[in-house]
Amino acid sequence: MTYRAIGGRRHRSAAWQWSLIGFIPGLFCGVIVMFAVLLEGTLPQYLLPTTEPRIIERHVVMTATEDPNAPTIAPQFIVVTATPDTASASQPVTIAQPTPIQGASGGIVSVQVQPTAVPTDAPAIPTATSAPTDSVPEVLILIRSLAVSIPGGTITMGTTPVEVTEAVNECTRDGGTCEASYAFDSYPTHEVTVDSFLMEITEVTFDQYVAFLNVRGPDTHINGCAGFPCIQTQNESPDAPIIYDGTNYSIGGGLRPHPVYGVTYYGALEYCQAIGRRLPTEAEWERAARADDGRIYPWGNRWDNALAKTNRPLDTPPGSFPVGSYPAGASFYGVYDMAGNVAEWISDWYGERHYEERANQGLAVNPKGPVAGQLKVLRGGSWNSVPFFSRAVHRQAEDPKSFQRWVGFRCVEDPPNLAVIGDAGLNPATLGLNVPVEPPQIEGTANAQPTQPPPPEANRTDESDTSNSAG
Repeated sequence: MTYRAIGGRRHRSAAWQWSLIGFIPGLFCGVIVMFAVLLEGTLPQYLLPTTEPRIIERHVVMTATEDPNAPTIAPQFIVVTATPDTASASQPVTIAQPTPIQGASGGIVSVQVQPTAVPTDAPAIPTATSAPTDSVPEVLILIRSLAVSIPGGTITMGTTPVEVTEAVNECTRDGGTCEASYAFDSYPTHEVTVDSFLMEITEVTFDQYVAFLNVRGPDTHINGCAGFPCIQTQNESPDAPIIYDGTNYSIGGGLRPHPVYGVTYYGALEYCQAIGRRLPTEAEWERAARADDGRIYPWGNRWDNALAKTNRPLDTPPGSFPVGSYPAGASFYGVYDMAGNVAEWISDWYGERHYEERANQGLAVNPKGPVAGQLKVLRGGSWNSVPFFSRAVHRQAEDPKSFQRWVGFRCVEDPPNLAVIGDAGLNPATLGLNVPVEPPQIEGTANAQPTQPPPPEANRTDESDTSNSAG
């Protein structure tokens, strides 16, 4: 499209004229719009740059007028402690601390809520090795043996080549066969320290063990001792003395005061724990047998056939005697039958070179033997061995699941108050704690030497004072 000049002139372009005509109405409209904007009052929002809004926070704090005579109170911190959830992790949960609040006295009162944390320096709770006394049934407490106080102290365990040579010579003179190699596992001597403890003065008897089985209930003997057999009855072995009718356990009257034998290590362990006690460690047993002077036998350093039940003299009838039959052979602390009668289960695992390893480690405190093994330690010899094996320094070992006719046990207990017992410098006879005034008296056992051979052991109902069993 082309535009003609206004007025009919064609010699020049008329475009500027039309532009002027369009500009004037547009300008007029713009002026009207601006005027309307001014009337609305929003012009600054269209012309000024946009900025982020600012929030001005005002706090009004109302406080009471302070007493100018009141003393200045130091900043305070109040800690509100929540009861911990025992199922949750032991690490404390971090909770954001609130904004401090200005106190009236000018101090800062900060409230922090956090779970109670167990102190990091709290002593570890040891694993219980025996049942608490207050949880032991009264019937089992009533059958427990009397216990004597054994003061703690540092002792020398083990033996020497000179002592072993003398023991071998004595064994040979008495018609026995002993070798120095039998004492190899008791070398070398080394020092250990043990805490005070209580030890039963007599070995656990058949009467006590049968009562324990009856408290535990039928079939307890089969696998009721840590999952292992406790002891055999005549149902499992015709030579076993305990009678079991499917409901109750019983024992012939003649064996009731004798030390229980044929009991496994686990059967001994379970009994001690059931009455609130435990088996002794090897160090504790030797401490009770040797006292402070390191004696070779519970009564001294010279063997005497009249002070312990072994197979010497040669005409001694086989089998055990009632517990406490040799009061003159008791240890310094008043513990009977630590030599002969039956060998005793010890809590320690057996290690042939354990003494050598312990000596290289230096002084041990309350040692408990190797951490694992296949055999358990036995101490004290038995009626079926020569005196060489009844030395307080001698070590033997046996399968903990075995039923040996010459093996029994006794229990020990941790005292409720060590101060009651004292240390090794005290004479236990003056302590007045569980010290027997007189040794047990057993009728018909003058000097504990029977005059007639014992009758057969199985199905016994007699009242004889000896047992007859093969080791």
